[in-house]
Amino acid sequence: MGKDWRFGRKARCKLSAPRLKKHRLNNLQSKLKKSDIDQSCDDQEKTQLVSENVLIDDIMKNIELTTETRQYIVILFRANEEFVMTDEMYECMPSTSTPKENNFKNKLTNDYSSICHYNDFELSNKPDSSLNNTRNMLLNDNTEPSGRRLVDIGYFFNEIKNIKHEAFHCTFSNLKFEQEIRHGFQSTFILKCEVCGLKEKIFTENPENPKNLDVNMAFTTGVINTGQGFTQLQELSSVLNMPCMANKLYQKCHNKISDSMYEVAFEEMKAAGVEEAKNALEKGEVDELGRPCITVVADGAWSKRSYKTNYNALSGVATIIGYYTKKVLFMGVRNKYCVICEIALKSGKPIRSHTCYKNWSGTSTSMESDIIVEGFKESITMHNLIYAKLIGDGDSSVTKKLHIAKPYGPNFKVVKIECTNHIMRNYINRLREMTTKRKSSEGHIVPGSLRQILKDRLRKLRSGVTMAIQYRMEQNYTHNEKVNFLKKDIMNGPYHVFGLHTNCNKYFCKKKNNEINYVPDMQLCGLFSDIMSALHLLAHHSSSLIYGVNNNCVEGYNSLVAKFVGGKRINFSLKGSYQTRCSAAVISQNAGPLLIRNLHKKITNYSPGKFTKSFIDKKLRTISLRRKATVKRLFKSRSKVTKFSGPDKDYGDIDTELECDQLNLDPQEFENKKIEFLEKLKKTKDQILQIAKATTGQFQCQEWLKERQIRLTASNFGKICKLRPNTSRNNILVSLLYTKFEGNESTKYGIQHEPFAISEFENIMKIKIHPAGLFIDPEFQFLAASPDGLIDTDALVEIKCPSSISQMTPTEAIENGTIKWACLKNGELFLKENHNYFYQVQGQLHIAQKLYGYFVIWSPKGLLFQKIKKDDSFFKNKMESFLSVFYYNHMLPEILNPKLIDKKRIIVHKFNRYV
Repeated sequence: MGKDWRFGRKARCKLSAPRLKKHRLNNLQSKLKKSDIDQSCDDQEKTQLVSENVLIDDIMKNIELTTETRQYIVILFRANEEFVMTDEMYECMPSTSTPKENNFKNKLTNDYSSICHYNDFELSNKPDSSLNNTRNMLLNDNTEPSGRRLVDIGYFFNEIKNIKHEAFHCTFSNLKFEQEIRHGFQSTFILKCEVCGLKEKIFTENPENPKNLDVNMAFTTGVINTGQGFTQLQELSSVLNMPCMANKLYQKCHNKISDSMYEVAFEEMKAAGVEEAKNALEKGEVDELGRPCITVVADGAWSKRSYKTNYNALSGVATIIGYYTKKVLFMGVRNKYCVICEIALKSGKPIRSHTCYKNWSGTSTSMESDIIVEGFKESITMHNLIYAKLIGDGDSSVTKKLHIAKPYGPNFKVVKIECTNHIMRNYINRLREMTTKRKSSEGHIVPGSLRQILKDRLRKLRSGVTMAIQYRMEQNYTHNEKVNFLKKDIMNGPYHVFGLHTNCNKYFCKKKNNEINYVPDMQLCGLFSDIMSALHLLAHHSSSLIYGVNNNCVEGYNSLVAKFVGGKRINFSLKGSYQTRCSAAVISQNAGPLLIRNLHKKITNYSPGKFTKSFIDKKLRTISLRRKATVKRLFKSRSKVTKFSGPDKDYGDIDTELECDQLNLDPQEFENKKIEFLEKLKKTKDQILQIAKATTGQFQCQEWLKERQIRLTASNFGKICKLRPNTSRNNILVSLLYTKFEGNESTKYGIQHEPFAISEFENIMKIKIHPAGLFIDPEFQFLAASPDGLIDTDALVEIKCPSSISQMTPTEAIENGTIKWACLKNGELFLKENHNYFYQVQGQLHIAQKLYGYFVIWSPKGLLFQKIKKDDSFFKNKMESFLSVFYYNHMLPEILNPKLIDKKRIIVHKFNRYV
């Protein structure tokens, strides 16, 4: 019985393919009309079935068949295991056969197809020859179809309509679904008639229609045009509950589209060259050999974003675009990677035959210049053009390599024109950087007010240069004369903007009465010399600026590449997909929405369908309307419209509702308020001592918070005393009066480790440190200080625990420059006298009336301290007057009559201040 003896016959058939095949053929024999076996037919050919011991002559002996039919059956079963039942097979069957022969042939073919289906072989209905090896998924006979399918609706309806069996007048309603043969997104449905037994094939689209892209090619084209990949296609299909094509089929479609895409891109580039040549010939711009000389724009892009740190992209693209047509004349791609080669190298296997797109082994940054030089060398061969002038950004490597390559001979030099946008952007960036520096390059302090003026007038500085370029371009002078005039206008620009009009030309200068001249002040602090340094670099490019050109067209191409590669978020550099998408960007740049039409026509030789044409027309109309709107906007008179960013009349008068109207005091009222406030501010010696004892908890004590809010505290003395006369006091007033400091990581670190520092300092000095509260100056009672601790009756302690030195000793931190506000002399700590910390300690000593102050720097690795002596002369000369002037002239008026804050802050002020 064999190993399957315990199973029944049906089970054994399922366990063994050969048993199933033999069983099916035996059933086939039993269905045929048999007669006695003629033993005299030994001369017939005994051909065996594939993997079977059943002879064909045993099947055909007792059936009257013509010689042609017998030969067909022998050929059919001699086929190898990769046999595919196609329409050609049906057409090759003899047409002149008896009904019995036809019945036999149909059953024989069906049974052989079932055998192939059981062994997971494919049935196909004439797929593309390049895609024959792609596996299809077949549904079992008893499985109903599910999910969605894409169909050519007109063709599908006609196929259903044309189904009719004349013998029994069977129609579509008599058909029963038997199986589905899928080839990617294409499907073939096999239906069997329940009346006459005939089978029908219905395709989701016409496989013989040359006018349309088949659905697999169309899907792949759509994926490329939308900047997606196979993974996104799979996800889309899953959301639609639709079977997706296999990756292998996608790659084959992609390769076929890539070839067509590059051919269309090349044709578009050739056509653009013809347009450029025609324009140059009309203008008479030719060389001594009569070859057209044109101006081009060139730039590069890469497959990933560098963020100014990572310049290691696997692929790069560079283009040369004609300045007249704004169309691509040359495009090149450099690839550093091939996934097939890399896998073979890592596995140690030989590299299989494939199309390798790896063509670069240098650095990613050198791709751009190499491609552009190649484009210049190919200009004559490809277009019979001379690229006489090159517009580009400030990339000097391109110019250098062109100078070395000499694409048009040793006597021809390509003129490099810098992009105006890049030059102006660099100029403004240098000026903007000056607004953030407190010192000029000469080492002088630059007042904040002057830096703010420069910041506010950056746009005027740029627009002045732009207007000068436009004016000089239109003048009828020689090129060199225009350049010289423009250079003079550029060098005079800052004088004009900042109020000195001695050398201004009338064409752009309209002097204003009572205009403030800031030039002397800027010259005094060195800011103006820095501005002029940046201006000299700008004027150096006057020969490029006089053209007034930019590289926007090539930047537009780069944005198209970014669109086709999914915003540089998907890696398309493993094979040739990046090159395909760069070719698609070329077609899109040159032909716009006609990309779809041109590619469709290249593949099929026919125009696309109705809805594709409708989409293209809509896109063309949109582009036309956008251009008209742009022109209209450019020539529209610009009237200034005042914009309000604050609350309007309907927002609600919050201050009035809370009875917190802003104070508007006349001079007499202000003086009365001032006297009243200062009287409340005064404290006797006993009150000062009582406050000092009651506020030892410092920020945890409400009285400490209350008293210090209306006084200047020692931690702010340094920045107040060092304020320059021209510096606005508004920012520090807002910081002192209206900003509630909640702490940061550094202050949290100090609070956490200050007890450890106190304990360690006590152990070193063999002393006891007592907590300190808020001390008020007996003489200047608007001053207050809160030291970190007290030692006996004549000393105090100020402790600093910088989080930045948590992994080093204070000595190491000073030596390596982490701590810049202190130095070491013979191994001892010395606090720099110009630093805010020194002002803080001297203020504490004066207010608390102590003789010495210990300034301690602590880290988990060690401790340093300096014993600082009270310096009355330092306080008298460098602190007293500055603090008094600031408090009485700025802080006190703001406390009594707030003007610097918005309504919300006034509410906070009213509830927390003595007024």
